[in-house]
This record gives sequence, structure tokens and C-alpha cells, in this order.
Amino acid sequence: MLVSVNWLKDHQFDPDVVILDTRPKTMFLYGHISNAQSLSIEQVISFDEFGSNLVIEQEKIIELFSNLGIDETKTVVLIGDAMDPSVARIVWTFLYFGHDKTYLLNSNSSDLQKHGFELKLQTTTPKPAKFSPKINDQIRIESDFLKDHLTDFEILDARSPQEFMGGHLPNSKLIPFTEGIGYDGNLFRTKEFLDDLFLQNNVSKDKKIVCYCMHGHRASNLFLQLKIAGFENVKLYDGSFIEWTGKKLPLE
Repeated sequence: MLVSVNWLKDHQFDPDVVILDTRPKTMFLYGHISNAQSLSIEQVISFDEFGSNLVIEQEKIIELFSNLGIDETKTVVLIGDAMDPSVARIVWTFLYFGHDKTYLLNSNSSDLQKHGFELKLQTTTPKPAKFSPKINDQIRIESDFLKDHLTDFEILDARSPQEFMGGHLPNSKLIPFTEGIGYDGNLFRTKEFLDDLFLQNNVSKDKKIVCYCMHGHRASNLFLQLKIAGFENVKLYDGSFIEWTGKKLPLE
């Protein structure tokens, strides 16, 4: 799921690798590494009547990913920053639509110049491809199902302690996503650190896990932390707290 800076250097101009810079578009236009394209968070979410950030419709994702030159032959590498969980949400979106050859650069985009990458202003025009989604509904859960099966899951809240104390989903456990993000330029802590983090919080690999936060972005980061640590049965509740409260579902 993670690739190193050295891997990116070796594959930066590989025709079968699509590099996506997930920072806001204005930051991308200010300067980005050669052969990278822009893909920001607002392009892969849709809003409901509550303001929830839900997964985008399949038809729109087909058009979007195809225009980025992505098909089943392409390896996708996403670039972001540790404190911005939107890159994790975009990674999750690729996995949800069945693109398993999706990786995340385990380094902050702000450090790329330090690693020897030159920033360019010119944008890349990809050769359009045909993206064929294969939806993986095993990594997503919706409120209508979750509300009737709360006790079947280990529910993890990726928000801050202050938000959690203001109200949370029943039976949920607080694990702020910030506890597992990296330092010294890495996006995530090591697998060993994450193993210990979840062990200390009594999160078992035998359980079915649901991650949520406010909008689903921080929960996506926690989702990736769990996957790095070797957890298999993990779902994202992308509607998260905004949808849950909008539907007036029970809180603790």
C-alpha cells in the first residue's frame, strides 16, 4: 500500500504509473513534480442533503479516472501530507472502485524538493483510457445497515477527544487518526507502532471494524492505518457523524 521516495524516483516516468498530487488545485499549479496530475478531494465526493461527504457516483468516477489515463493496467501512486487526511480518502476511493494497484507515497509532498525532486509548473496531459470499476462493497458501510447492527462491529472514532466527548456513535471507541500518522517526513508510523497502538486499545484482528469521523476523511486515514497493521475486515462509514446526526440517529 505504501511506496518509498526511492521507488518513486525509479518509476516517475514509467508509462504504466499514474502519479496523482492530492493537494488543493491552487497548490498544485504553484509547483509539482514532473509527470504528476492533480486530483483533489472535492472531485471524488458527493454531498447529500445533510452535507455528508459520500462516495461519488460510479458514472462520474469512470469519466474522472478515464480522463486521468487510468485503466486496470496502470499503477496509481498518490501524493499528500500526513496532516491532511484527504489523500487517504482518495486512496480509499480507488480501493472502493476496485483499483487494487493503488499506492500512497510514504512521504510528505512538502518534502519532495528536499529529496531531490524538481518542481515544475507545466501540467501533464494524459492519454485517455477506459476505467472499469469493480466496486468493493466490503470496505464501505451505510447508515441504514450500521444502525441495526451496531453491536456486530468494533466502531472506531477517528476524531479528536473534544469531538468525541461532544457526542459519538453508540459503542464507539476513540482512536484519533493523529496517533498513527508519521513523523520525520513519513505519512504513517511503522507497522510495529500501529500494531501496538491497536493492541493498547483492545482492537482485535478477529473483529469486524467500522471507522468514522466527521466527514469520512480522518476515518479513511485510520482505515489505512488498520490495513497497514494487517487488519482485514475494515469498513469506512463515509457518511460519518454528519450523516448520522442529520438522520437523527442515536448518540452517546
